[in-house]
Amino acid sequence: MKLRIYTLLIAFCAAWSLHSCDNDDDDSIAVPAALQEAFSSKYPNVKNVKWETKAGYYVADFYDGYEASAWFTTDGNWHMTETDIPYTALPDPVKSAFETSEYKTWKKDDVDKLERQGIETVYVIEVENQNQEIDLYYSADGVLIKSIADTDDENSHLPTTQLSAAMKTFIEEKYAGARIVEVDVENDKSDRDYGFTEVDIIHFDSDINRNTSKEVLFDKNGEWYSTSWDVRKNELPVAVTTTISNQYAGYQIDDAEYFEMAAGTAYYLIELEGNNGTIHLIV
Repeated sequence: MKLRIYTLLIAFCAAWSLHSCDNDDDDSIAVPAALQEAFSSKYPNVKNVKWETKAGYYVADFYDGYEASAWFTTDGNWHMTETDIPYTALPDPVKSAFETSEYKTWKKDDVDKLERQGIETVYVIEVENQNQEIDLYYSADGVLIKSIADTDDENSHLPTTQLSAAMKTFIEEKYAGARIVEVDVENDKSDRDYGFTEVDIIHFDSDINRNTSKEVLFDKNGEWYSTSWDVRKNELPVAVTTTISNQYAGYQIDDAEYFEMAAGTAYYLIELEGNNGTIHLIV
């Protein structure tokens, strides 16, 4: 009898504890009123919202035609919404770019739409081929921003770091008309760029007459360090291709990147493939 009473008391206390945290949307955490008001203002027609906390943010999971998660700070400031969409819902330029890419035959898994404070909307297509999984990041007009290995980390998409006014001014002046699409801070202490801020932009390059994705790197002090971007083989200067053909006969150009350094130097990083393996050149 004592054991039964003790068990009932535990159950009652557990139920009371959950009730004390109750809110309109979820029984799991207490959500500040300002935050709930901010969510309702941004998504007025959404019902059955479930709240959780991730990486220091309050995250509202809901359904608004598609499954979505909206990320807020405690003061009700919205930072990001991640929406799980079908491939068919992608903008046509994104589908066209993917279907003519080297990944077009890979299996498509998840497709996400990322809306984040201060930058443009980005679409992420997760693809896999045998044991490889890659996340492809596209702008709405179909420019491939970056491709990175998928880590299956549920927090792989996070709200962006806010750029300093000095960084924004630098980008606006050096790359007029550029659109900011990604901002990351390198947090791997083993990486030589640890603490650096990486900003991905879409910039119309008049030299090649097309929009291209460029990676602008700022050091720990917020000073510009470098800018790099992929270069197509037919866009390489004749002097570069001539040097390669003369000194590395039998090798084919696989990838090429161009680097502008704050130190005043500039170079091409070329990856060559041949019978003897892979060679990386700085030209």
